[in-house]
Amino acid sequence: MNTGELQTSRRECPAFIIFLIVACTIFAGLGDWKVLNNAYGGLPKAIVLGAIVCAFMYFLVSADFGKLRKAMSFFPIFLIPIAVYIVISMYIWITDFSQVASISRAWEKILFQTITIIYAVFMCYLLEERAVNYLFLSMCAVNTAIMLLEMPKYGIAESISSVVTCIITFGEAEGFVRALEIHDITFLFGQFFVYYMMFAPKGQKSERRIRRCGIILSLFFILLGLKRGVLPAVIIVCIYVKFLRLFKKPEKLIIATGISIALFFYFYLYLTRSGLLVEFLESHGVDMMGRDVLWSLPNQYYELSPFWKGLGFESVTELVNQWYQDGLINRAYPLHNDILKIFIELGALGFTLWAVIHYVMFPAYWMKRHDTQTGMLYMAILLYMTATYLTDNTAFYFWCSIGLRLIPMSYSYRINKLEKETQWKAPTSEDVANDIWLIEMRGKG
Repeated sequence: MNTGELQTSRRECPAFIIFLIVACTIFAGLGDWKVLNNAYGGLPKAIVLGAIVCAFMYFLVSADFGKLRKAMSFFPIFLIPIAVYIVISMYIWITDFSQVASISRAWEKILFQTITIIYAVFMCYLLEERAVNYLFLSMCAVNTAIMLLEMPKYGIAESISSVVTCIITFGEAEGFVRALEIHDITFLFGQFFVYYMMFAPKGQKSERRIRRCGIILSLFFILLGLKRGVLPAVIIVCIYVKFLRLFKKPEKLIIATGISIALFFYFYLYLTRSGLLVEFLESHGVDMMGRDVLWSLPNQYYELSPFWKGLGFESVTELVNQWYQDGLINRAYPLHNDILKIFIELGALGFTLWAVIHYVMFPAYWMKRHDTQTGMLYMAILLYMTATYLTDNTAFYFWCSIGLRLIPMSYSYRINKLEKETQWKAPTSEDVANDIWLIEMRGKG
């Protein structure tokens, strides 16, 4: 074994470290089980800090500054949205003291969003291109564990029958499967499906096996989570990726897609505020499940204007709680419209910055800093998530936020590794001297 091989083996993450970070991820994911979530809220998610501690301790024992520099290079770009939330909200809170009720909740969400960034960065520091597979394995273990924990309440026969009914009827089920409706992790499996279907490596037999398992298990857990809207979204995204790959240089089309989506959001806000969107959906027999009421209630609290200042981060949650206390709604439901929520909270300027950063700046960053396929992967996952932003609350979901960052990061490591393997390097003077010495020694022998 030569020196380069020794260095590689020393830098390989030990199995017990992998076990610890996977265990931390699984225990954190179990916080989405309804029993624990109702009791402790988002607190169990903080267990992922254990994975971050493991990565830090491993760095102290076996520091690899090259890997650390690459992992840390992701921090500045990912922290830009966090800075926008803080700066815009601070300005709103300072200039309008009536909007300070949501400060503690806002800082809590900012903290958890920062944790998602740190977790994704350190996972990729430890596992590089394998990080996405280990996150997927952890989420599969979480969903399976929740299934096993819920099964005793319903019995094996009824549980199996509920799962079969759910799959056959494409998501129509009650009882056991209803208890498995874990929103955040289920939406994350949509991201995994896009990755394994369209981007996962398949050159080697082991890679093809992992890819097949990823596709099958992602589809299974999507159906199990009662998220019927996920499948149409991921199918459309996969078609979009196929379309992009028809072009030799799809970079401009990717950026054009991002700009178009950002502009569409303003039209979507108009449709929502005017009630035209609700009217259109109801005329086509779509069950709004109370969204029509939720989307109309905020109208008196904001203006659809380029000069709208905003109410501050997490102010909508306070509004929803107030509506519940006033008896306007029978439960403190989230707004189920992240586009409207972000506009109300951050104002026109903050909302525009949020859209430009995620839909224009980030794709450009991935393509320029890494390669086109990585930018395409990010845009594909973001477009899938965008479909959920329109009628759900996924923009700041913990696991979805991790996936949106970690999956492209992990993929970029694989691309960089392939480029290094295929790039020819001229021999150095030391290499030439060693070769000459070996030849001379063989001649003497």
